[in-house]
Amino acid sequence: MIRKLYRERVPSRWEIVEKETVDEIIFRTTKVRNRLILELMARGGMRIGEVLKLRLKDLQDRKLILREPKSGKEYEFVFIPQKVADRSVQIRKPKR
Repeated sequence: MIRKLYRERVPSRWEIVEKETVDEIIFRTTKVRNRLILELMARGGMRIGEVLKLRLKDLQDRKLILREPKSGKEYEFVFIPQKVADRSVQIRKPKR
């Protein structure tokens, strides 16, 4: 029983996905909304919850303002590539 309590834990290793694989997943996505979500996560290093909370007013050129991020701060800034910023401005919900 003592052996079980004090045995060394095996450190878990993260499996790193190659950039080419991530790009292939992004470019095979057919819906523009889903593609933008994946690009923001991959290129900006954002979490899914942070991406889903974004509003159009949070985008300022290449800078995104994250409100209430997981770090506990009031807000944070994320810089994204210009192409992703241009695509995010083009996507808008249809007016009802």
